[in-house]
Amino acid sequence: MSSRRTHTKSRTGCINCKRRKVKVYLILTTDSAMKPVLHASTAKDMAFLVVYPSMFINLSHPSPSDQMAPFPPQELWARDCELMHHYCTVTSPTLSVRKDMIHVWNVAIPRLGYQSPFVMHGILALAAAQKAYLIPSSRRIYLPLADYHQTLGSEGYRHQLQTFDMSNWMPIFGFASVVVLHMLTLPTRMENHTLESPLTNLLELANLLRGIKTTLQPIIPRVVRTEFAPVVYGVWLLESDEKSEPCPPLDNSLLPPDTWDALKRLRAFQEADIPSGGISHYTHAVGQLETSAKLFAFAGLYAEAGASLFWLYTIDDSIFIDLDAQRPHALLLFAHFLVHMAALERSFWFVRGWARQAMAKIEEGLIGQPKFQELLQWPKARISEALALT
Repeated sequence: MSSRRTHTKSRTGCINCKRRKVKVYLILTTDSAMKPVLHASTAKDMAFLVVYPSMFINLSHPSPSDQMAPFPPQELWARDCELMHHYCTVTSPTLSVRKDMIHVWNVAIPRLGYQSPFVMHGILALAAAQKAYLIPSSRRIYLPLADYHQTLGSEGYRHQLQTFDMSNWMPIFGFASVVVLHMLTLPTRMENHTLESPLTNLLELANLLRGIKTTLQPIIPRVVRTEFAPVVYGVWLLESDEKSEPCPPLDNSLLPPDTWDALKRLRAFQEADIPSGGISHYTHAVGQLETSAKLFAFAGLYAEAGASLFWLYTIDDSIFIDLDAQRPHALLLFAHFLVHMAALERSFWFVRGWARQAMAKIEEGLIGQPKFQELLQWPKARISEALALT
């Protein structure tokens, strides 16, 4: 094979320029800033000069983030301004129902973003994901932006974790809070809103939550003494609540009123069917679903997403192994959990798509298991009812 011929034109142009068939030539000016002169192939063959400050871009040695950017620098900057405005005015009020928690998303988290670029990337990624969800015709614009900012934010997050201490715990907590929401938007970001493997994706979500919990657990006592306290107190039961009525009525909550009866049936079925060596982990998991139901009951129509999601990091690893292997008891247990997830879809756009798709896979996994299929009818029916209202 002959060697490639020498090219005199610059090969430092961005992917977007090449896609648009715009030729880029570089001029080194007296102020040592690289100025790209772009000759656009338009009907009038017009040429125009664009100058970027060298502090933002060096086209002779583009950074990895420049190379992966979905838009040229000036357009990217304008899109980022748009996304930040969207986050503050549209996205943040949709992330919670309690006013004190909305304040965290609307004021406290952006303040961290001003100080820590990786947190800002997380904010912009979430805003882009929502714009892609709200404006389907513009998904080709906003989904690449969401991926771009999430990638950069995650890189910064991992770097900060290497020196995690009392000096940087707050931005780490802020990004971790945002990245969970971004992960939850996965169904809305997928083509046709369809998950590739719903149960595997659910396991990935659980792994993310569990990893973050392990990382952040040492700083929770500090979190509750800051303006981020509502993120903790807005979801969790106080000790006095845990000792209150064991089965508070659910009539004025987002959960079906007969949830308590369904969980009792599930517990009785497990105790009768699971060998004694593995029963404790499953009964504990049902107990945590009952705690979740209490959170819904006490919150009424104002339950936060955490009222359901916390369950994923309280259950034993063995149950996730069983789910990955699609063992029937794990499938049935998660079907009941999905009722709680589906209840949240009325309030939160970012959890939509999980319950329906995961439930379909669970139903497939229980084909030919009549005693499990009988108990599956309740969560299947309640999920359908909940999603019909969204």
